[in-house]
Amino acid sequence: MEVLTTDLHNLNISKINNFKNICQITTYSSNYINNLSKYKKKLTPLITKIINANCSKYTHECTLLGNNSPENIYNLTIAHNIRQKHMKEGIIAQIMIGNFIDWEDLGIGHPSGLDCRKIDNSIIMEIKNKYNTCNSSSQKTLLDKLSKYKKNNPDTICVWGIINSKPNYKKLQEIIIHNDEKILKIQGSELLKLIFTINDENYSHDIIKFIKNIMYK
Repeated sequence: MEVLTTDLHNLNISKINNFKNICQITTYSSNYINNLSKYKKKLTPLITKIINANCSKYTHECTLLGNNSPENIYNLTIAHNIRQKHMKEGIIAQIMIGNFIDWEDLGIGHPSGLDCRKIDNSIIMEIKNKYNTCNSSSQKTLLDKLSKYKKNNPDTICVWGIINSKPNYKKLQEIIIHNDEKILKIQGSELLKLIFTINDENYSHDIIKFIKNIMYK
């Protein structure tokens, strides 16, 4: 009977501990859901301000052989507005990442010269909007900044992040050795997964959809 009582006691303790773990996970997830809601509310005015800043109106110049119909002028106006938004995608990407949960936007003038960092300093990154943004000179400058930070912060993962990877490019993660330091180059969906995964849940698709709704509403 003593053995049975002990087993029953251990079983009850196990159930209680499991219940506590479930409650902790639920609370943890709930907190992050609340923080995601706050993140989205914070992003809306920031992105709206960027979209509306320095926007020029489309001015159509009629030409002898051009399509000067009202329909075509309307289409050209829409295309002009979309192009202006495309030009701001890099700035919006930095805000999107730097304001996410447990991240910070380093802005302009930070000693590192880099873009975004996890608050615990586990990751720091320079963000480029497209795979072909850097020429050889700017690439060296980028890697110099990252390798310098890595040398002074050996436990930090230093990342060259590319939002839009080359179409059909499969090698979305690679290690680059620069000035004897390891730099992680990561692109596209792998970059978004690295940043926007919380408690094994990838929120990147939800966040991208949300931001597009702000940009193109």
